[in-house]
Amino acid sequence: IAAEDIRTPAYWVRHVREAVRFADGIRTLTEAGVTKFLELGPDATLTAMAAESTDGVLVAATRRDHNEVETFTQAISRLWASGVDVDWPALFAGRNPHRVDLPTYPFQHDRYWLDAPTP
Repeated sequence: IAAEDIRTPAYWVRHVREAVRFADGIRTLTEAGVTKFLELGPDATLTAMAAESTDGVLVAATRRDHNEVETFTQAISRLWASGVDVDWPALFAGRNPHRVDLPTYPFQHDRYWLDAPTP
């Protein structure tokens, strides 16, 4: 398929009428070295299907009945943690993000359990 074909009505008519070769597409991308996938759709349906065809990082940007901002932020964060470069200033443009201190010692935390009385 040529890049300019995607701009034609005939391409989209063919796209709707012909069989979907989703697994073949994922396999081709994997063989070409793609290891990270971001699904831009109303739910994680394709992400789940792609998991059957590749061991890559698969992330859905939106999920039905989940907060959109949180889900998208989690998706971008997961991709970043897997090595994808993210333009954080662009992502947070127009917002007022702030840094929070995280514990530097693995067991530094607050205890919320009640102490059991000595028998």
